[in-house]
Amino acid sequence: MGTNGSIPKLSGQRGTYLRNTWYAAGWADELGETPQAKVFLEEPVALFRDGDGVAKAIGGRCPHRFAALGDGRVIEGALACPYHGLRFDGAGACVFNPHQGEAPPKVSLPAYPLIERYRLLWIWMGDAAKADPALIPDFAWLDDPAWEAVRGATLAEGHYELYTDNILDLSHANFVHPALVANAFTIGERKFWQDGERAYSRYTRENDYISPALAAVLGVEGRKQDYFGEVTWHAPANLFFDYRSGEPGTPVPEMKALLSLHAFTPETPDSTHYLWATARDYALGDTDFSEGLRSALAFAFEHEDLPIIRDAHRLMAGRDFWDMEPLVLSGDGGGIRARRLLQKMIKAEAGDA
Repeated sequence: MGTNGSIPKLSGQRGTYLRNTWYAAGWADELGETPQAKVFLEEPVALFRDGDGVAKAIGGRCPHRFAALGDGRVIEGALACPYHGLRFDGAGACVFNPHQGEAPPKVSLPAYPLIERYRLLWIWMGDAAKADPALIPDFAWLDDPAWEAVRGATLAEGHYELYTDNILDLSHANFVHPALVANAFTIGERKFWQDGERAYSRYTRENDYISPALAAVLGVEGRKQDYFGEVTWHAPANLFFDYRSGEPGTPVPEMKALLSLHAFTPETPDSTHYLWATARDYALGDTDFSEGLRSALAFAFEHEDLPIIRDAHRLMAGRDFWDMEPLVLSGDGGGIRARRLLQKMIKAEAGDA
C-alpha cells in the first residue's frame, strides 16, 4: 500500500474497475503546496496545485525514468520531477527541460478531470469527455455551516467492495463494535432495495434502547428511542449514512441526526483509500465534543472494522467473491444489490468501449 512517497507494488495483472465515474481522491484542504503521489485504480497519479492554486491530476509516472512525479515540487506552476527535473503542467504536457538548454520533449501525460466539491477532491479515471460534474454524489451537508463534521482518511488493506459491504450491512455493529450494539441492527425492521444505479439499506426500530455510545453522543442515555438508519450506495463506492433517533413517536425528519460519508477508492485490488466524515447540527463549536467524536469514530473504523476486513481479504487469497459461493444472510440485501449493480455497470461500460 502506498502513501505519499511510498508507491504500492503494481502488477501486470490488472483488476476490473468502473472508470467513467467520480472517485474521492482526498480532502481538498490536504492538498497544499506539497504535491501528492497516489495510485487510483492501479494508475499512478500526481496531485498538485498550479500557480493559481487550482487542483490538478496528471499521470504520476515520469516518462523519462519512471519516477513518481507526486514526490516532486511545484515550480512556476508546473510539477517538477524529483529525479531529473522535467516539468509538467496541469494538462500533462512537458513544459521545461533543465538539461543543456534542450527544448521540452514532445510528450504528454494523462490528465484526469479533478473537481473540488464538498471539501473533497473528485477524480474521473475514465474518458475525460464524459466527466460530467453533475454526476458527483450530493454531499452538500459537508459544506453547510449548519453542520459540523469530524473526518478522517486512511489507506486500508483489502478490496474496496468488502468495505462497501461493511457499511451497507449494519448488523455487523453488534459483533464488531462493543459501544455500538443495539437491537435495531439485528432484530429491527430491515428494508433493502435499489433505484436505478443506487442501492439502499434501511434499519428501523421503535421504542428501544439505541447504542450506548450513540446515546451518549445524542444525549439520550437511559431513554428508549425510535431509531432510523438508512445507507445510500452511489456507484462505485461512495456511501451516505443517515443515522437518526428521537423520542418515541417523533417523525423521522424531526429526529436528531448524524450524517456520515464513507468513500472508498480502490488503490489496487488489495488496498483501498478510505475517506470518512460524520456531521452533527448541535454542539457546534464544541472542540472537546468534536475531538471525542472523531477519536471514537477513528478507533471504530481503523481498529475494529479494518482488521476484520483485512483478514477476510487475505483469506480470500485473490479469489473472486462470487466464485467462493458466499453464504448470504438476510442482512446482506444492500451489499448484494450494490455488487450486482456494479458488476452490471462495469460490463456495460466495457461493451461501450
